[in-house]
Amino acid sequence: MLSVFVQVFKLEKKFEFKKLFRILYWIILVICVFEGAGTLLYFVPLIGDLATMGFFRYYKIMLACNALLLVMAIAYLCARKTRKYIIHAAISIIAVAVFVFLSVFIPNNINSQGEKISYAKIFASSDFSEVKEYSTVYTSEPDKCELSVFYTDDEKNDKPVIFYAHGGGWILGSRYDRLHITKQLVKNGYVVVCADYSLSTQENNYWNFTEKQLLKAVEWTDINIANYGGSTKRFYMVGDSAGGNLALNLSYKIGSGKYKNMPKVNAVSVIYPVTSVEDFYNMGNFVTKPTAQKMAAFYTGGSPEEYPDRYAEVNPVNFVDGNTPPTLITLGTGDTSVSPKSTYAFAQKLQQKGVENALIKVPFANHVADSEDNNFMSQAYINNTLKWFNTH
Repeated sequence: MLSVFVQVFKLEKKFEFKKLFRILYWIILVICVFEGAGTLLYFVPLIGDLATMGFFRYYKIMLACNALLLVMAIAYLCARKTRKYIIHAAISIIAVAVFVFLSVFIPNNINSQGEKISYAKIFASSDFSEVKEYSTVYTSEPDKCELSVFYTDDEKNDKPVIFYAHGGGWILGSRYDRLHITKQLVKNGYVVVCADYSLSTQENNYWNFTEKQLLKAVEWTDINIANYGGSTKRFYMVGDSAGGNLALNLSYKIGSGKYKNMPKVNAVSVIYPVTSVEDFYNMGNFVTKPTAQKMAAFYTGGSPEEYPDRYAEVNPVNFVDGNTPPTLITLGTGDTSVSPKSTYAFAQKLQQKGVENALIKVPFANHVADSEDNNFMSQAYINNTLKWFNTH
């Protein structure tokens, strides 16, 4: 491949390929430099937002771009050893070096926290053909809402059950948002229930309704899950973002006795959760803050200053007691939508109150960095969640 590029660069004038290859080279160079430098500078608004989201979501594409850039850079050097092309090649090699650094540092850092990240899995295609789905309406108040049970028909009984609360800032999303996460959990021996819920709007603020609606889904699960090989004797909750907030609140309020006649939650695992809706409203950069404030205001009806009691009611730390289930939190250190500082403070409060908890930090990862199956963030969340649940 290298020899082909060398010959093309040497003959580009003759075949009038000069502009074409220059355009291709510069496009790839800009993409690679932006992704690499932007991910390192994750704290810079907009640049960091876009770069970190792209690095994790499109890692395989970025790998191909960097490989191609390296070949083109070497080809330039072999074809023309002029000062200009040496500089171009040096910039290209630095960009590739940054990508290699990130590709090594991120999984090694995750592994140092107790879990093994597999490079092979990143490029493997998951087979979910054995996972089945059953859907039904579990409530019609105020809207018709459905839940789905994901399971395998392996004739095993009493399998542990996971209840998944989806994210979307309480105003967006559905039970199908993280199907690759859901089905990976099913493949590892769990029955997973994902429920839709009525989404808040400017007119309909469901801060005091969404949890109670999801309790109906939990109740349905407790009654019917044996039909799909599950048992709530081992019952767990998971959730992402705003769904993480819901999972924490449901788990903690069930544990505290605020919500009665519900199956005991053995443990909870959440990813980039909103641990404080007040912090969510007040924190963030100029890119993410307007959306965060809209989401929090639609959910609660206004600002923390207007409705302090409502914000307190959806703050899970206010319901921590001796019966709070063991809590695992996975987050990206580059999250610009849900402030990591807020999550660190929450974990510290759990520690102070004697709640068993663990915090998994994925370097440079932004919000929803787990959107790609088997990428660094997805593996970190799934592997650590399985380990957490297996020990509780």
